[in-house]
Amino acid sequence: MQRETSHQPQGRADEGQVILPGDVGWTGLMTAHMRAIESARQDRLFDDPLATAVVDLARHAIRTDPDGALPTGPKDDQGELTETWYMLSTFLGVRTRYYDSRVTAACAVGIRQLVVLAAGLDARAYRLELPADTTVYEVDTEPVLRFKESVLTRTRLEPTARRRTVVADLRGPWEAALTGVGFDPALPTMWLVEGLFMYLSGPQSERLLDGLTRLSAPGSRLALEYYESIPRPEDVSTVDAAEEAVIARILSFFQDGPPTPPDRWLPSHGWRPEVTTLAAEITARGRVIPEMFRKGRPQEVNLWLAHGTLG
Repeated sequence: MQRETSHQPQGRADEGQVILPGDVGWTGLMTAHMRAIESARQDRLFDDPLATAVVDLARHAIRTDPDGALPTGPKDDQGELTETWYMLSTFLGVRTRYYDSRVTAACAVGIRQLVVLAAGLDARAYRLELPADTTVYEVDTEPVLRFKESVLTRTRLEPTARRRTVVADLRGPWEAALTGVGFDPALPTMWLVEGLFMYLSGPQSERLLDGLTRLSAPGSRLALEYYESIPRPEDVSTVDAAEEAVIARILSFFQDGPPTPPDRWLPSHGWRPEVTTLAAEITARGRVIPEMFRKGRPQEVNLWLAHGTLG
């Protein structure tokens, strides 16, 4: 199934109201929320107008899932981000910038196919000024893509590259849906697997990497992340029950993920890896490392960021 930048209004209650269905991914909305916080910083690492628009619409939307509300006002009494929200916004902001850098590097060497798996509310087709002959394939479920189209209709954003949406659930067969909308396995591809593997089991992770490797021509690139250990609620400093509930819900989605760290896992599938850590990337961006990711904690939460080249 294909829709190429055909922004048809969907999900509206009336001209001034949007319905936020319960099957629009909560983690995707949370990611947009954190990207909007990063976009509002004076020293922002990127500007994501789609994320800002999503947060504004979500706050005023008619919600069919009462548990789907995003928290509002993630600040303390002095107007500063609390440690929880600083951690989340810094983590997602720096992570986003890392993946941005991998996309622009791939484009610089002539790669013109970008596949964003579990794309959610990703806006790279709009904000990265990709070469016009690039095709961005956004893979996600139908409700998520439908809601995203309704937001794009309102924002009137225009992509800088060709954009094609692909309806598929990555926990099942998805390759045919991608090739069915024009993806060419004979061409080198940049694969973004951002914020996904930690929500998959080990076997699901293996199947996904097997599938995208089969569709990859030599010279293709891949970017992903890997938690060395699954975070626990007590690893995060929270100030109230609302923050505790947010962290508990995020962590409730975590599964085992890939069976081994990316420096071993990627070579077992034919990819040459380069790895770093989230803490190193945060430091490189001039930010203070959130408490959760600092060394010396009783259970250190080490998050790898990795990219690989096939062949």
